[in-house]
Amino acid sequence: MLAEKVSVAIKAVTFSQSNIEALEERWQRLYAHSDACFFLSWRWIGNWLTTYKPELLILEAVRSDHLIGLGLLSMTEERRHGFVVSNCMRLHQTGQTNEDQIWIEYNDFLIKRGEEQAVSKAFLDALKRNEIQWDELIVSGIDAGRASELSRDSGMHALIRWQTPCVGVDLEGVRSSASSYLQALSSNARYQIKRSIRLYSEFGDLAVHRPVSVSEAIDWFDGFGEQHINKWGRLPGQSGFANREFVRFHHGLIRSGWEKGELDIAVVKAGDELLAGFYNFIQGKRVYFYLGVTIETDDNRLKPGLVGHSMMIQEYLDKGQNFYDFMGGEDRYKKSLGREHGSIVKMVLQRPRVSLYVENALRSARNLLYRGVQ
Repeated sequence: MLAEKVSVAIKAVTFSQSNIEALEERWQRLYAHSDACFFLSWRWIGNWLTTYKPELLILEAVRSDHLIGLGLLSMTEERRHGFVVSNCMRLHQTGQTNEDQIWIEYNDFLIKRGEEQAVSKAFLDALKRNEIQWDELIVSGIDAGRASELSRDSGMHALIRWQTPCVGVDLEGVRSSASSYLQALSSNARYQIKRSIRLYSEFGDLAVHRPVSVSEAIDWFDGFGEQHINKWGRLPGQSGFANREFVRFHHGLIRSGWEKGELDIAVVKAGDELLAGFYNFIQGKRVYFYLGVTIETDDNRLKPGLVGHSMMIQEYLDKGQNFYDFMGGEDRYKKSLGREHGSIVKMVLQRPRVSLYVENALRSARNLLYRGVQ
C-alpha cells in the first residue's frame, strides 16, 4: 500500500503570546519524535518567538492527519551591489542582524524521525508553488550533509556562503577507553594542561563553581561580558555582549531553562583566582559549549581555556554525559581537546533570477582573478 502523500500548509503569522502558546504544544510533541538538537527545542525556539515576536511564515507538513514537519520562515528584502534586490526567506532567523547574532547552529526544519527527505522535499516544492514572491532561501548553521540533501531535493541553484568544522569529545568513547579525559588527550595537550594545573594550584585548589539561583546565573552571564568584549570587540557582529538584543534573548533563555537543567553556567577558579567561565546548553546526554571567557595572562605556561574546558569535560564525563560538542569554529584549542565530527554551513538556495545569475557570474570572475594573482 502506497504511503499517503505529505500535505503542506503555509500560513503568515505575526507572533503574540497567544499564538506562541498555541504553537508550543504541537512543536513539543513533534520535537519528541525527532532527532533535532537543542537549537530546535522549544526552549530555544519558544524563547526566540517570545523575545522578538517576529512576523513569520509557518510551514506545517501532515501525513495521514499526523503532524510530521514544522518550519518558521522570515521574509526580508536584501539589496546588494547596487543592482540586486532579493526577497529572502530565512529559516529560524528574523533577518535582522542584531537579532540573528544569537548564533543558531544545527539549524533545519523540525521533522519527525524517518520523514526527513519526504518533508524537506514537500516543503521546498510547496514554497516554489506558493504565490509568495521570494528569490532566495537562506539556512544558516545547517549540517553540511543536510544542506546537500536540501540542495538536491530543491532542484535550485545552491551557494555555500561559509563553512566551518564542528569539533567535539566523544565522552562515551573516553569512558570505555581511558581512565580520565586527560588520559585520552595527546601527550602535548596533556602536558600543557597538567603544567598549568600545577602552576594554578599555587593560588589555591582548582574547582568548578556554579550559581545557586536564576538571578545569580544571569549576573554571572552578564559578568562574562567584559572579558568577551575585550576579546572579540564591541562593534556590530563582534561580541554579542555589545548587542542588547543578544543579551535580552539569553536572559530569557536562562530564566526559562536554568532551573530545568537545560543550561549550565559555571566558572573555574584556583582559590579565588578566576580562570574561565562557561555558558553551555544541555540536551539529554549531550552538552553544547556555546560561549566561554578566559582570564588571559602574560605567562604563556598558563592555559586557562585548556584547563577550564578539561575540568568541565571531566565533570560531564563523571555525570554520565555522552558528548561534549564544541560546535562550529576553527579555533585551535577545539582541535587540541576534541575531534572533528562534521561541519555546518550557511546555504542559500536561489530561484532563477537574472540579477542573481549576473551576481554569481561576477563573483566567479572575481574569485578566478584573485586566485590568478596569488
